[in-house]
Amino acid sequence: MDKFLHFIAENNLFTKEQPILLAVSGGKDSVLMAHLFAEAGFKFGIAHCNFGLREKASDLDEDFVKTLAVQFKVDFYSTAFPTEQYSNENHVSIQMAARDLRYKWLEEIRSQHNYSFIAVAHHQTDSVETVFLNLLRGTGIAGLSGILPKRDKLIRPLLAFTGKEVEKIVAQKKLAFREDASNASTKYKRNRIRLEVLPIMRKINPEIEKTFLANSKRFQAIASFLAQAVEELRSELFMVESNGETRILISHLKELNPISLWMYEFFSPYGFTEAVLSDLLRDWNNGSGRQFYSSTHQLLVDREYLILKPLVRESFVSHSIKEFPYEFTCFHKKYKVYSADRGDLSLTGFTQVVDFDTIKLPLLIRSWQQGDRFQPLGMKGQKKVSDFLISLKIPVTLKQEVPVVEDGSQAIVAILPWRIDDKFKVTAKTKKVIIFDEIKDE
Repeated sequence: MDKFLHFIAENNLFTKEQPILLAVSGGKDSVLMAHLFAEAGFKFGIAHCNFGLREKASDLDEDFVKTLAVQFKVDFYSTAFPTEQYSNENHVSIQMAARDLRYKWLEEIRSQHNYSFIAVAHHQTDSVETVFLNLLRGTGIAGLSGILPKRDKLIRPLLAFTGKEVEKIVAQKKLAFREDASNASTKYKRNRIRLEVLPIMRKINPEIEKTFLANSKRFQAIASFLAQAVEELRSELFMVESNGETRILISHLKELNPISLWMYEFFSPYGFTEAVLSDLLRDWNNGSGRQFYSSTHQLLVDREYLILKPLVRESFVSHSIKEFPYEFTCFHKKYKVYSADRGDLSLTGFTQVVDFDTIKLPLLIRSWQQGDRFQPLGMKGQKKVSDFLISLKIPVTLKQEVPVVEDGSQAIVAILPWRIDDKFKVTAKTKKVIIFDEIKDE
């Protein structure tokens, strides 16, 4: 208890008067955290997420945690998530889907019920595993810092202990908990590090958590120093205009060393990735007009300046086409859709042409959606529209601006202005066609 309370005070996690929302899964770590909060006399409530991944066991976990809340006479909150559905729809791993759903819901409960912070039960060994995972993925200084005791509204009071210490305390206190069988599976990267890598590392350094904790404090100090230096230089180089745009002299940026590090620190807060910034560094000597995108901002090379500005998105306006001709505008591009007899034209010089008789009306012009697939003309098999757009080097930020043509059977006919689906192609038997033509300004 002394170690637990000292860690909370040393890291200024919260005061005894502040109510804390505990995220409790039912495993030994979060169960110990709940017992320590109760013994310390802190104000708290318990929240539990049922991810529905272990069938009946998931429901038993929820029942167990609810009983724990009753035992402590504290408020209990629970929810069930369609985790696999979220994973499939958003093309993320089950672990990432569970994490996204969990933290979003926990913050909603914290805000609605006026808890000061959300406490999660990560311990020092979890932090060591996180550093190894970050190193394998590729990371900067922040990733070497491991799991922080406090970040925004999240606190981690169990970082006072190693994983072995948690197990020892739980055994000494004879605390009941729920065991997740997936923790023993090595198909997950974190589990492989915990079960296979760390035992080898402990033979070299039995106090690996202590060493990593000391390293973490050093890296946090370096990250803080770097962040301060970046902000000071940013205030000197970034000239904010009245229209919301920011201008930066390219010549001043070129004087910085190492330039790739400075560029990443300057522009990653605006969503720019290392890959995009690498392209910018490679191309900014090739003349004005080059544009680079993040999900929220644009960087434009304009003679001697880089211009940073937020993206202003129009809403995509859908169009239902029942009769021809039909004209529409989509994100500053104008299109004309009309029909013609096959023999009346050479079928050259148009944006896209399809066989009229293969189409079921009405046509719908809509934006790209997750899961869209089609068979690009001349290819065998289906391809994700998102992958097709990537192959064309369409920035992810512009995907929602790409017109997708769908017919009455909900089949994708074309991705304008680039490609039609193979099954709607014009053949020697085609008698009538539908033409999609981009109207160029004179």
